[in-house]
Parts: sequence; C-alpha cells; structure tokens
Amino acid sequence: CYSRLLPLNTVCYNYNADFGLLDYEWYGHTIGAERLLNDYEKTLFRVSTYFKKKTDQNYSPNTTFVHTIKEFKHNLADRFLSDAWLRAIDFSKWAIVGGCVLNALCRSPFSNTKQQDVNLVYYANDILDFKKSIDVTVNNLHKLVSQDLCNEIKVERIPGTPEYNVFLPCYIRLKFTWAAIGNSKNPLSHILHSFDMDICQIAFTGDKIVSTFPFLQTLATKSFIVYSLHARSPNHWCTRIAKYCNRGFNLLETVNFDGEFDSLMEQEEIPLYRVEHLTYIDDDGEIQFATKEFHRSFINNVDTFRLQEKFMHMVSLQLLQYA
Repeated sequence: CYSRLLPLNTVCYNYNADFGLLDYEWYGHTIGAERLLNDYEKTLFRVSTYFKKKTDQNYSPNTTFVHTIKEFKHNLADRFLSDAWLRAIDFSKWAIVGGCVLNALCRSPFSNTKQQDVNLVYYANDILDFKKSIDVTVNNLHKLVSQDLCNEIKVERIPGTPEYNVFLPCYIRLKFTWAAIGNSKNPLSHILHSFDMDICQIAFTGDKIVSTFPFLQTLATKSFIVYSLHARSPNHWCTRIAKYCNRGFNLLETVNFDGEFDSLMEQEEIPLYRVEHLTYIDDDGEIQFATKEFHRSFINNVDTFRLQEKFMHMVSLQLLQYA
C-alpha cells in the first residue's frame, strides 16, 4: 500500500528523484496481477461511486491488458497510427507517456480513442535543446510522409508554455511537453512520479514500457488515486476523473475527503489557455502593445490528508503487537 503513496513526495525534488521504474513485461504478471484492495488501502481510501453513476451505459469497457511489447506496438499502430510517426522520435530524449500508452496496453480501445492525443515528454537534462529537438522531429516527420502531404504537418506552440502541438495529416496530434526534473539522476522516473494520477504513470521509451509501482497497482486493482484531489479541486480535474471511470477504473478517494463532486462539477471550467492583447503608454508617451499568455497548470502532489503518516502509524502499531 505504501508504494501507492510515494508520488505524494514529489514536492521535494531530491527525495524521490531516483525511485526505480519497473519494466512492464517483467512485472505485469506478478505485482500487476489482479487483486482486491488490501486492508491498508481500505483503511485509507474508499471507492467513489459518484462518477460510476455518470458513465456511458452504452459502453462496456474491457479492462484486461496485453502482456508483451509486440502486442502493445500492434495496438499503438492500430489506434494511433504510429507507423506514420514513431520512427521520427528520438527516444533518447523523448518518451510517450500517459493515457495513450494505457490505451495501447488495454486489449480493447477506449471509446474516445479518436479524441486522444499522443503525449511526449522531454526527459533529457538539456532544456536548451528542447525546441531544437522538436524541430528535428518535425524534419524527420517530413521525411516519412509523401511530398504532397508535407504542408499538412502543422506545428503550433501552446500559449503560456514552451510546449508544442504537432498535427499530422493522419489526424493524430503529437503533444511535446517539458517537465521540471530538479536534480534528479533519473529524470523519467521523477516525471512519472510527479504525475497527479497513478493511472497515468506509464511510459513507452521506444524499446520497452516502464512504469511506477503505483501504476501496476492501478492495473491490479482496477482503481486509481488522484494525488492532488481536495475539497476545492477545479472542474477540469473532475472531467479527467470521469474519463478514467468511464474506461472501467474506480476512483479511490481518501476516507477524509470532504469535497462535494456535484459542487465541483458545477464550477466554471478554467480554459486550458488564454491570450490577452494589451495596449499601454510607456514613460515616453509612446503607445506600446503587449501580449500576455496564461496556461492552466498542474499542481504538485501534496499529502493533504496526511496519508503517509497514517499508514506508518498503522504499521507501527502492528509491529508493536509482535514485539
């Protein structure tokens, strides 16, 4: 159970920097094997029924998973047309992460597969090379498509961020993102453990699938944790939660969670980004123009409900019984 709480340490850059990642092919049959929630999980969490009531009754998800990299690559090609773009990626700098990797691990595709992006995260230490690496990737993509389709590859910077969307002629969107890695000696591990949902802590590195330990427990229990969930969480978090509940997974909310999902869902949704164009007069009396960009950001995983402390207290009491 404690392994599922490790991502709550990501506020401290140096603390979890070197947590190991697990090879999915090696461990999917063992620690990823299907199981019920254990007593510790039941003490700290309860299964939320709110989003289950709102799932698509016409869609029956199949939450069984492939076991080999060959099966995964087949699904990635079938659902995300990876034959058209995968060879353009430099996997020494980029990893495919999150929902699209989970989708390709599932034997049956998600109902909203056509609306899913392919998320790539830059995990190299050289941030100055970030944009250059995207340019190299786009150049590689041009070499992979026919000459008459080259102009249909569109590159768009996401306002308020250094990140980019690349739109392909096959209607696939590649989203290139950058994430802070602090002083980590294992950048990809740090990035995955920083994700606010354990169900997203999975990556494809070109030759293998790696994940956090919490991710494998998500598959084993068909349940997931949102580490940043609190009583005043914004509407878009609830939207993300609903997606995974509709895909056949259960939300585990802390037993002390004091929020009302009805109220959270009624909030006005914060846009992903917005751009403001301003006009002002400078000190010399000249009219100047400026542009401000705002982007909706993720929040650090914080142990709001002191789950780690509660877990250690439960364990220490058990140890005292055997002393």
